[in-house]
Order: sequence, then C-alpha cells, then structure tokens
Amino acid sequence: MSHIHIDVENVSFSYDKGREILSGISFHAAEHDSVGIIGANGAGKSTLLKLLVGLRLDFNGTVRVEDIPVEKGTLPQVRSRIGYVFQDSESQLFMNTVREDIAFAPRNYGLPEGEVEKRVEQALEMTGIAHLKDRAIYKLSGGEKKLASIASILSMNPDILLMDEPSIALDPKNRRNLIHILNSFHHLKLIASHDLDMILDTCRRTILLSGGRIIRDGRTEDILTDKKLLEDNGLELPLTLQGQNRID
Repeated sequence: MSHIHIDVENVSFSYDKGREILSGISFHAAEHDSVGIIGANGAGKSTLLKLLVGLRLDFNGTVRVEDIPVEKGTLPQVRSRIGYVFQDSESQLFMNTVREDIAFAPRNYGLPEGEVEKRVEQALEMTGIAHLKDRAIYKLSGGEKKLASIASILSMNPDILLMDEPSIALDPKNRRNLIHILNSFHHLKLIASHDLDMILDTCRRTILLSGGRIIRDGRTEDILTDKKLLEDNGLELPLTLQGQNRID
C-alpha cells in the first residue's frame, strides 16, 4: 500500500458539551483518491478537514495521516505532508506580497533558496497568477487571494491536498482554472464544497455528511445524480443535471 493515505476511525467531535458536530465518522482514503465532502450547512464538512490537519485535537477516535497519528507531538510531521486551503483566504495570507506568501513555507522548512524560487515559479504558473507575484496582498481581489492561497500550498508539493470551499469568490474563468489545477493534482485530495458541479468535475468519490454522520460514501456520479438522496439531506442536484428527465 502507498504511504499516502488517511485513515479516520470512529471520530466524534463537539465544540462544547452540546450537540456533536461529528459522530462516529470512519473512512479510508488512498493515494490517488479524489474525494468530495458534501452536505448542507452545519453538516460538519469544514470541521472534518480541520481535524485531519490537526487544527482541533479534542476529538474522540483516531485520525492517521500516512500512519502518523494526528496529535500534538506529530503536527509538524502531519502538516509537512498535507496542504490545507482555508475557506477564508484572509486566514492564510499574511506576508506583504504574493511571492513572499508562496515562498514562506518552503523557506520556513529550510529548503535552499534556489529550490524555494523554483517552487514559487512553479506554483505561480500552475495557478495562472504569475502576473500577480509582486502585488501587495491587500490589493488583491477575493478571487486573486484564493488563487494565491492555493499557490502557497502547492509550493510545498504536498502528498495530500485538503480544500475548504475552494471555488468561493472565483469568477467563471478562474473557477475553470481551479478545476484544471485540481485535476492536475494526482495524489490524494479531499474537497469540501457546496459547489456540486465542481465536485462532479473533480472528484471520483463523494462522502455525503448530514447531522455529523456519513450518510453515503461512494461514486460521485451515483450520489450526485440521486435527487431524492440529495434533497433528503438538504441539497439539490448539480446545476448541470437539473432538468434532465433521466434523473428525476
């Protein structure tokens, strides 16, 4: 088995002593899996990604990233393997310019300066924002900030890519660019999104969450063409499939 995988076993989580946000979550994701995480607001999508990268450790159950248990003492190892794109780009960008933000992580991990520059240029090219490399972060649009955030993650050549609502704030052209980026990433990726059309275009497998539980885990096409399943869990068919009689 490839060293690139994630194992989640019977994970439950609450932000306080009230309602559980996640309850009894278990799944395995392997190296070449492309997994969409879908569900209505409050289903636990963003929370699940945060647990995978160790942003919250007060959960019950076990999470393992490449056989490394996600716990306080292993976070540097875990995060050297996972690239996590926040839903809110403002939480991810903190340097003065796009170039500086993209270079920060490789430089922080002690890579030679020549390698840092090589990775910055590659990430800029992959995301199509080379023309923004010297732009101040505060002068970027919402969509440009999203692409800069993605570039800052790609510069680390992660084994695993986690994305939380990556298409938010993107115009149609940059959304298509994002889909191309995701389909060009051939290792493990998990994408939490309300954009079901994007999930259909980028993920072969989908996990449907509702009420903090996994309702269905299977082929994306099977799940996203099941109108009753989606509607029963607060979702609708992807826009590209609405109105097609064969799935009514």
